[in-house]
Amino acid sequence: MSGQTETVGSAGTASAADGAPVQTVGFWEQRYQEGRTGWDLGGPTAVFVRLLDEAPAALPPGKVVVVGCGKGHDVLLFARRGFDAVGIDFAPSAVAAGAAAARGAGLSDRARFEQGDIFDLAGRYPAQFDYVLERACYCAIDPSDRRRYVAAMAGVLKRGGRLIGQFFLGPQERPGPPFATTVEEVRDFFGRQFEVERLDESDTGGTLPGADVLIILRRR
Repeated sequence: MSGQTETVGSAGTASAADGAPVQTVGFWEQRYQEGRTGWDLGGPTAVFVRLLDEAPAALPPGKVVVVGCGKGHDVLLFARRGFDAVGIDFAPSAVAAGAAAARGAGLSDRARFEQGDIFDLAGRYPAQFDYVLERACYCAIDPSDRRRYVAAMAGVLKRGGRLIGQFFLGPQERPGPPFATTVEEVRDFFGRQFEVERLDESDTGGTLPGADVLIILRRR
């Protein structure tokens, strides 16, 4: 997501060229401090705006958690549409920016921000959300943590709740983050606890350097 080259180390841990592992607060906070936030669109994700516009009745307002929320553009989008939205991010600077934006927009009552580890969410919010929203969070974590990620997201969702995600598909050889995935892997990893409700393979979105795919998964 930044211009710096990232690699997967010999022990299988994804890290930056400077050695900082992606699963640490410092990895992401440093990028905000240095302004290396190429993933920040400066506004909400276009495909999420389109989803809310095209069939509002299909996504009735409820409780949504936005994981890897960054500066909170998508948190504010859903809060404006009547959702009770919580944004979670590792980087304190991102959380502070999101909270300030919510205050400025008069949305602090419906848009909250918390600094924390997404893998701890199920313990804090067991089966409390109707929706998980993510844009390449799955592809930003160390790939070895992907099954943990699936379990964590299943843990915060109510039965029948949805995970709405934009996943980064390639190119596979590109160093990350984002670390590319495939539709087949998403189906495999999520398959036990989720069923695919919608998959837009033609949706490139234009938000990441490669092909993006929108996938909506329903918690079994």
